[in-house]
Amino acid sequence: MPKRDTRLIDVNLEDISLRTFILFVQTADAVLKYANAHFYRKARLSVIRHVVLRILATNGGSMTPSEIARWTFRERHNITTLVDRLKQDGLVGTERKNRDKRFINVTLTAKGRKVLKQATPVAREIVNRVMLSISEGDAVPLEKSLRVLRQNAYYGLERVAKHSQPPPR
Repeated sequence: MPKRDTRLIDVNLEDISLRTFILFVQTADAVLKYANAHFYRKARLSVIRHVVLRILATNGGSMTPSEIARWTFRERHNITTLVDRLKQDGLVGTERKNRDKRFINVTLTAKGRKVLKQATPVAREIVNRVMLSISEGDAVPLEKSLRVLRQNAYYGLERVAKHSQPPPR
């Protein structure tokens, strides 16, 4: 197997906003690839599986697929597929809501809690590696900037969705 070239390539553009945006996208992709590789090697989980188990645990162990989709910025049908796979692995269960049989709750199982507990140190390893040179003082403005970027992207998604809908008849 040939060795991969792991040198980083910087984009040299005069436009600071475009240069920063490209750096942000490259960084997000690199972090996700690293986290997925590390999670899979150490805990046999993907990042999205870990995130779903974590948000279920954080929200009392039970959520609807639509709620999970909102938390993860994923389409509901993708979450439905993911939940089916998590269910096959015994990490979650599903149950119909009492009032409306069309809706289901996704619940974290004991096995899911155990896997999440085992994956927590792996998540900490990932965070420690990625945030290695970021002090707490640097993390505060970084978090603020990331929240602004996320909000701006969310508003952009809303506008795209609004403009892609067919006009009313």
